[in-house]
Amino acid sequence: MIDVPVPDDAWLPVIDAINEVLGAVTAPEPPTRDIDGVMNRASKLTLPNMHLWGSADMSLPAPEQWLLRRMGEIEASETIERYIDYVDDKGRSVHLPTRFVWHYVQRSDDALPSLVAISVLPLVLPDGALLAPDGLDRERGIAFKIQSELRAVLPARRDCTEAAIAKAMQFLCDEWLIDVATDKTGKCILIAAALTIIERSLLPDRPAFFVTAGRRGGGKTTTLAMLIMAVLGVWPAAAAWSTNEEERRKALLSYFISGVPYILWDNIARGAQISCAHVEKSCTSGYYADRKLGVSEMVATAAASIHFFTGNNIGPRGDLASRSLCIRIEVARPDPENRPFKHPDPVGWTEQHRAEILRALYTILLGNKILRTPAGTQARTRFKTWYRLIGTALEHAAGLIGEVVDFQDVFMTQEDDEEDAAALGAALAVMWRRWVEFKANDVADLINMVHAYASLDIEILQEMKRDSATLRDCLFGNVPASFVASTKSVGLRLKAHVDEPVRHEHRTLVLRKKTDRTDTFIYFVGTAG
Repeated sequence: MIDVPVPDDAWLPVIDAINEVLGAVTAPEPPTRDIDGVMNRASKLTLPNMHLWGSADMSLPAPEQWLLRRMGEIEASETIERYIDYVDDKGRSVHLPTRFVWHYVQRSDDALPSLVAISVLPLVLPDGALLAPDGLDRERGIAFKIQSELRAVLPARRDCTEAAIAKAMQFLCDEWLIDVATDKTGKCILIAAALTIIERSLLPDRPAFFVTAGRRGGGKTTTLAMLIMAVLGVWPAAAAWSTNEEERRKALLSYFISGVPYILWDNIARGAQISCAHVEKSCTSGYYADRKLGVSEMVATAAASIHFFTGNNIGPRGDLASRSLCIRIEVARPDPENRPFKHPDPVGWTEQHRAEILRALYTILLGNKILRTPAGTQARTRFKTWYRLIGTALEHAAGLIGEVVDFQDVFMTQEDDEEDAAALGAALAVMWRRWVEFKANDVADLINMVHAYASLDIEILQEMKRDSATLRDCLFGNVPASFVASTKSVGLRLKAHVDEPVRHEHRTLVLRKKTDRTDTFIYFVGTAG
């Protein structure tokens, strides 16, 4: 009970009194703030601008899920009243004057614990310990909302023997994912995606996942529905992919502030190759900051949401290719939805067997031998913590059932298949074959076919035309047939690719540069591997 301040009382004594009370709350879910210092809480609600995934009626709302919600003045005022009874000079309970609530809603004094993520599942730490408190883990800012029934079905670490891991992996591949028309590597990536959703709050960076097929009806929707149902126990919610960068920025920031466990991007045009600087940034950082739309204010938030992209013959392009894992659904008939299934309702089967699926997933996580080694053990992908917790667990489990999965190779293959990298590799191969050292004007001359004399042998002319097209397509993309490359434009584009190694036909090629006596750039292509 505290005497209510008068409207013109000093700020700090009032704020200090609130902090003293609210900061001392020991309940499992105390008053909290987000990264920006705004009061927030965990709420189960439906996020706007998402729709029910897989429904013919796109107007249906997405299912409710646990999300982070920033408090406004009214909710913050009510939160304060739950812990402090302000009284006037007659002993009557009154509310705290609004101007003090405004002052308290957003602060950076660290008096309240942080809340940056919500987990409905236990987390396996890098040392193999299981993190599953009831309520807020104050050290990491994660609120746990774990069903007691779920706690009961998870395995103990001592029971996650190699035999148990092999049995779990066999069950996931040959029972749960039996109807998913992809190869063993694709199934391992799907299992890795499930584990990534589970462990997302511990990952400082994380890959994106693409699920694609050659045509509709291959099972992309069903596959992702199975994945989300198994991990989170709800039907997926999807977000429409926008070709407008500002719309994507606005959507991304709102999803991250809400702490969604995943973002499922759909409505992607057939054959689209996705490149987005904002998505790429969010994959390689624990936090995401951007300008609030319409104002100059910057907003910071955790970036633990996992990106899923789905569409026909889509894929990552540019920097996103090195940050993504792709699952290809193979279709061998024009009506793939009518092929025979072991489970006629795979999503329903997943829901019925969710406890078994989660037990198998945690058996693979907890049985990972790498977790018994020092945390500094070298990782073989750019996602160091992800590889320690998830990549090595899947490589180990796959090996126990006679399969070889190497995530370093999977990421590198993904980069090699990316169209920009493939084009650069082909262009560097032309340069490496034609010149020991060269200048920008040499490349420009070949693109422009300056030395394509009629007297040359037909095979030499054809080779020049192929090499010219390869260099033009790599450096300038889709240009008119009448296009003429200048030495300056070629030089600018060559500089953009210096020291950028790419693989081409079992070689690693890289463009290097040096200067001659006149400070002119001299280029050459080196090889490795």
